[in-house]
Amino acid sequence: MIVRNEAHIVHEVLDAVAPYISSWVIVDTGSDDGTQDLIRRHMAGLGIPGELHERPWRNFGHNRTEALDLAQGHADYIWVIDADDIVVGTPAFINLSADIYLLRCKDINGDSYWQPWLFRNAVPVQWLGVTHEYATWEHESREVARLEGEYHIHIRNIGARNQAGEKLPSDRDLLLAEVERNPADARSVFYLAATYYAMGDVSNARTWYARRVEMNGFDEEVYFALWRVAESMAQLGEPWAEVQDAYLRAWEFRPTRAEPLYAIARRYREDQRYQLGYHFAQRAAEIPLPQQETVGVAADVYIWRAKDEQAVCASWIGKHPEAFTLCRQLLVRPELPDHDRQRIAGNRDVCVPTMIEAASRYPDTLIQSLPTTADPGEITISLIAGPELHTTEQTLNSFLHCCTDLSRAGRFLILDTGLPTQDRTTLQQRYPFAEFLTTGSQDGPDAHLMQLRTHINTRFWLHLPEGWQFFAPENLLTRLTAVLNAEPHVCQVGINYTDATKLTGACATEDDVHRTPDAGRYLLTDTAAHGPAMFDTTRCDITRLDTTHPEAGLHTATLDEVLCITAI
Repeated sequence: MIVRNEAHIVHEVLDAVAPYISSWVIVDTGSDDGTQDLIRRHMAGLGIPGELHERPWRNFGHNRTEALDLAQGHADYIWVIDADDIVVGTPAFINLSADIYLLRCKDINGDSYWQPWLFRNAVPVQWLGVTHEYATWEHESREVARLEGEYHIHIRNIGARNQAGEKLPSDRDLLLAEVERNPADARSVFYLAATYYAMGDVSNARTWYARRVEMNGFDEEVYFALWRVAESMAQLGEPWAEVQDAYLRAWEFRPTRAEPLYAIARRYREDQRYQLGYHFAQRAAEIPLPQQETVGVAADVYIWRAKDEQAVCASWIGKHPEAFTLCRQLLVRPELPDHDRQRIAGNRDVCVPTMIEAASRYPDTLIQSLPTTADPGEITISLIAGPELHTTEQTLNSFLHCCTDLSRAGRFLILDTGLPTQDRTTLQQRYPFAEFLTTGSQDGPDAHLMQLRTHINTRFWLHLPEGWQFFAPENLLTRLTAVLNAEPHVCQVGINYTDATKLTGACATEDDVHRTPDAGRYLLTDTAAHGPAMFDTTRCDITRLDTTHPEAGLHTATLDEVLCITAI
């Protein structure tokens, strides 16, 4: 690592790398804020031996190469990192065999890329460039690999040069001098354009990005320059037809990249031209994250932003089921920022009326496929019926439409709480797979549960109170049982987030939820659900659920969605 006046921040990177290193070599290039002594004290406190060298500053390429040379012979591998970076997650430095490893990086804009920052000891590597330096080596003779895993190096850009406001003007001047000295240096031209763009000088950025395009060479840089030309034109307010053509030239050059199509979709959505927005967003969302690309990948475009644009436009052009499905897919993404999560939850709920209408129809074909003889199965489902036939059928029809793993259920019990005789006969004829039980019309919900409990012989019991409408196709039985299997102290799982009875337009923050592959997102609570919920009959006493389960060490949970609403 090379440092200069990083006393305000260097302890953070030292703490971040400490669990992974056995020694350290740091080169100071002229600090006058006590950085040198702070590093020595901090690493001594961590109990990690190392060396601090002081060398005069020349440029980034020279000084970084010098630091790597000084680090030779101290360990099997040498990890290069900047003073204002930190490590997010846990890189697995095990079973290393390659000569050079690329590490996953993510900048403050969320863009991901890979950098060669881990080198086998004694591998000859040199950095070139007065700034935005890059590592070079004999490619054909060295094995290069990516260090995969759940981690990234967070590039924060909060070092001394950034804090003092010196970095961008200094980089610009260094790069201008380098380009004047060597006009054919494509990399310096590229980073000069990037520096102007970061400074907000979009006009000069466009000029230099266009020059980089003309120089050809590294395809990823040429693509990125084409895309930034289009971005600059948009910010400069040039005619949309010309801007769109520039975006399409970028995409045409590298059709594995989605950023230009996403930008076009966003513009059409902002202009309320939703059909065109949908067309471009759908195409952008189909492009997978380019895992092997190293330059300027806007990961959020591939992970959720393009699909978000598609969902919004789909809703506006009447494709409500598609918009609903897309929103639900987005909401399970852990990468989704919480403020966008709440907005998308609201967008999802806008589509619900159409979903309710579709789910309320009598599922004739499905019912014909259900067995009419009881099978013990692993799950029992119960439903409260009455006194209105219409609301009972709404619950039955919508649940049958939406429970996409219904085959996991064995018995389906319907407790008649006061249906007229003719209505009961109608239900028996239309839903022959169900077993019908009768109770007194004056009995309350607690008595209904107690009566049903005497008929339940399975571990898992899904109970549907009277008058609910389901609208979201889902593997409900799988998700609910997965929560109970994952949480040994949970005795009940409510279907709706916060046990809601109506649409809320909300969902929990990522920090508050738990998740498993089969359960999806869910929350742990200490409040019993009164809406549709699944019980683990081996864990809880249904007659005392509201009053004793926390004291008994038992808890409850809910899924992180509203999947049904009351119809009464």
